[in-house]
Amino acid sequence: MIKIGSLELGRKPREARVAAVVDAMVPMQDLIDLKKKGVDLLEIRVDLIDKPLDCIVRCLGDLKKEVALPMIGTVRENERTAKNRAAVFQAIMPYVDCIDIELGASIAEHVQLSAKSQGKTIIVSEHDSEKTPDTKVLQSIVNRAVAQGADIVKVVSTAKNEEDAWRLLRFAKSCKVPIVAFAMGEAGTFSRIRACEYGSLFTYGYITKPVAPGQLSAEELIEKINK
Repeated sequence: MIKIGSLELGRKPREARVAAVVDAMVPMQDLIDLKKKGVDLLEIRVDLIDKPLDCIVRCLGDLKKEVALPMIGTVRENERTAKNRAAVFQAIMPYVDCIDIELGASIAEHVQLSAKSQGKTIIVSEHDSEKTPDTKVLQSIVNRAVAQGADIVKVVSTAKNEEDAWRLLRFAKSCKVPIVAFAMGEAGTFSRIRACEYGSLFTYGYITKPVAPGQLSAEELIEKINK
């Protein structure tokens, strides 16, 4: 059993959980409505929110009180975050329940030590924007992520065809550690819908616009999962 905040994951086989990706200042009521529709947690993409950090931190405090969904804090490296990414993680840490840090990131040890000291769940993620690796490489990614300190390993590949996506799903189903896995690209869209059937702890949908190729909206994802 693993938890993000109060949310228990993997309690039942094939239990579908949906994370909505917050990449802008979304109206609070919209997030409350998404919670009512079945969204289970939020991923706060701090690197994509075009607002000052103090404004984002205040918003996180409001979200914690008013929406009351578990939150993953994600800060990818870009022009805005490259120089102070560790400090950004530190600023949001008190408000989120989980952090997502890339496999092999130079700031990983520092950020993860802080996260652990504050009782946060750690996702170590690997995104392949070109292909879906073979099973041996996928297992190597998982092993390295666990060695880095992952509570949950996130593996996202790019599917050039449906078989690529199926290979990743089959790997997730056989994986011995908590995993989130699905494929990007049009050929991988179905894997986002069926990910939880194959062992992924949850799947992701957008709110305002897709943040990855083949991504569905959180509402559409919930609708398709529940068909």
